[in-house]
Amino acid sequence: MITIVGCNKGGAGKSTTATNIATGLALQGADVCFVDADPQRSSAEWHAEREAMGLKPGFTLIEKLGAITSTLRSLDSRFDHVIVDVAGRNSRELVTGILAAHQVIAPHQCSQFDLNTMGELQDQLLVARDYNPDLRVRIYHALASTHAKVKDKEREEFLGYVAEFPEFEVLSAIGYSRKIYKDAASQGRSVLELGKNEGADEIAALLKEVF
Repeated sequence: MITIVGCNKGGAGKSTTATNIATGLALQGADVCFVDADPQRSSAEWHAEREAMGLKPGFTLIEKLGAITSTLRSLDSRFDHVIVDVAGRNSRELVTGILAAHQVIAPHQCSQFDLNTMGELQDQLLVARDYNPDLRVRIYHALASTHAKVKDKEREEFLGYVAEFPEFEVLSAIGYSRKIYKDAASQGRSVLELGKNEGADEIAALLKEVF
């Protein structure tokens, strides 16, 4: 299965989501290939730190920029899961990747700047479905507020906005803004590898719902 983690807005938590998903699937015993298709190379650097520390489970990482359709199709025949991290913009990697992908997990914050890019994402989806009719786009509420007086209202606003785009599926799983995600990333780890914590529960819920 090819899963692209991407959207058209930077800073939405794509690399954090992708690295945690890839590690989570590997922890379940899947043969995972991680494709860093973002020129910033955040995921590649994270993986290099993981390799340097000898952390297990390991998984394959490749870097590929430009047109990635044929590369993803080839990898799909060799691995259980291909997880792709693309840049936070309308990139060639995102546009060509969705021609091969089975699904897109699209992290978005509940901010007007993030939500304003959903129309562009829907346009990309509709074009891609001319060639890839079974493609699914699943919106993931990321970097959500943990403030007790804010979180429910924020979620309500998020769901209301996504409802304007019927081509999308909104995920029940939510990723909150927590320091433990940054702590894990700095160590080449997933929050799933840092003992019992709320971030690990969030990623486990995402994995269960999507895969």
